[in-house]
Amino acid sequence: LYVLWETILPAVVQVQLWEIVTGFSFGASTVALFAKAGGGIYTKTADLAADIVGKIERHIPEDDPRNPAAVADAVGDNVGDVAGTGADIFDSNVAAILAAAILGAAIDAAFSPAVPFGLLPLLIAGLGTLASIIGVFLVNPRPDEDPGPVLNRGTYITTILFAVLTIVVLWVLGIDLTLAAAAILGLFTGVVIGFTSDVFTNDRGLGPFKPVPEMVESAQKSAANLILSGYSYGLLSAVPSVIMIAVALVGSYTLGISATSLGLGMEQGGIFAVSIAAVGLLSTNGMIMSSDAYGPIVDNARGVIEQADAGEQAIVDCDKLDASGNTAKAITKGFAIAASALSVLSLFSAFLASAIPLLPPGTTLSVDLAVPSVLAGAFIGSLVPPTFSAILILGVGRNSERMIAEIRKQFADDPGILEGTSKPDYAKCISIATSGAVRELLPGTVVAIAVTILTGAILGLSALAGYLGGAVLVGLIMALLMSNAGGAWDNAKKIIESPESPIPQDHPDYHEVHDNSVLGDMVGDPFKDTAGPSINTLLVVISLTATLFLPVIYVLNTAFAALF
Repeated sequence: LYVLWETILPAVVQVQLWEIVTGFSFGASTVALFAKAGGGIYTKTADLAADIVGKIERHIPEDDPRNPAAVADAVGDNVGDVAGTGADIFDSNVAAILAAAILGAAIDAAFSPAVPFGLLPLLIAGLGTLASIIGVFLVNPRPDEDPGPVLNRGTYITTILFAVLTIVVLWVLGIDLTLAAAAILGLFTGVVIGFTSDVFTNDRGLGPFKPVPEMVESAQKSAANLILSGYSYGLLSAVPSVIMIAVALVGSYTLGISATSLGLGMEQGGIFAVSIAAVGLLSTNGMIMSSDAYGPIVDNARGVIEQADAGEQAIVDCDKLDASGNTAKAITKGFAIAASALSVLSLFSAFLASAIPLLPPGTTLSVDLAVPSVLAGAFIGSLVPPTFSAILILGVGRNSERMIAEIRKQFADDPGILEGTSKPDYAKCISIATSGAVRELLPGTVVAIAVTILTGAILGLSALAGYLGGAVLVGLIMALLMSNAGGAWDNAKKIIESPESPIPQDHPDYHEVHDNSVLGDMVGDPFKDTAGPSINTLLVVISLTATLFLPVIYVLNTAFAALF
């Protein structure tokens, strides 16, 4: 697109060309929001309905073919966890590259370096793709090896390859290696946050710290204890991740201002290095997406095995793989959250850079929390992620109620379904999930975009900057909380259902403990697969809305200010 616009509009400067391409990123982010939020509503509608009627009321297995929601549940894994997550990572990748390109083009205009910094993000992303391709082929597990560590090993190998390639290529091109260090720091941040998600959601923990096994003990007391422990560990999981993002921000900024090729001490260089860290974090998304797709593949395989009545041992083996799949998905969600956080912070800098030409000569855009309008904007921004999450979770609840009613109706109208002599109407449940997902995702999306434009139009550009900051801070913590808590609840249920369960299935208390774990998993389902991951895309969408509609917002604010 950049080359196309450069050909059509040769008189337009490089910075403005990249700003024109912002529309591409906005389109990608909007579609990603539809895919992630809509896919999340779809898959969790089917999941909740199948669990409530199947596991809780009828005590039949999760993917039993007698359950009318079984096929919709299997389809939902692909809709939410493959297509949705892919769109989420793609939009963060585009946003990070675009923000870095805009900032790099501004540096090119000031210094005219031999290698254009505006194209450096594309080079780094290409090196990451090459490293991912090599890393995927190096994942060769032994037949008796736990798949979780194997997937992690692939990620670590890809990370090392990317670091080596980046240093070598930038050194050959004569580009300051502090920028390579910033890209590697960004990728290291993603690895650390992924490792944190792994610790909080796998069935092993880390040393004496074992969140999921402790949640299994809580499930033996009551569903309330399980939900409280999962929510608490979700909150704790945000602590190391947020600290690591803060370290990445300060570290990459410091590297940028010390880069001699960017001008020693230049603030613009520091901001550019932050954007390069975001690109570096997303550079190995090929490997990350491969690991993420493992989860839905195994989940669907388990469903096919159960519906085909392939035997108990096959189900047990698949459950072991499925637990690693849940952890892999949690790691990917942590990676995606970190990616969106750094991408949005880069877009925030691009927003400030794009706002300067609109201001009167000699003035700058002040983002001072001591100014009431800026603080008001931050408060309004902090409300957007929880409001958006509430709309999505309520949508899952309403849609699942419709499907539950349909499943109960089918069981009541045709007793042969439960006896295995009649076939359920799977298509009806798929139709309910599809139509409900489309209907329920629109209000949250419209509200987020409208509030962004109205905040800037009424309170001004400085308040809009505060709005973006408030949304990022609250959204980051909420996304980490919901994604990791949901993954932990899911794996706690998997442990209780496994042969290694501390409560044998023939124990008189097993059904009560299992029901507690299912209730915890049902709370976590819309957390980890609907609201939590959708916040990532939401933050990118509102940041791009602010940047893309900046001239319109400025005109509206000028007109509004003239009225008072």
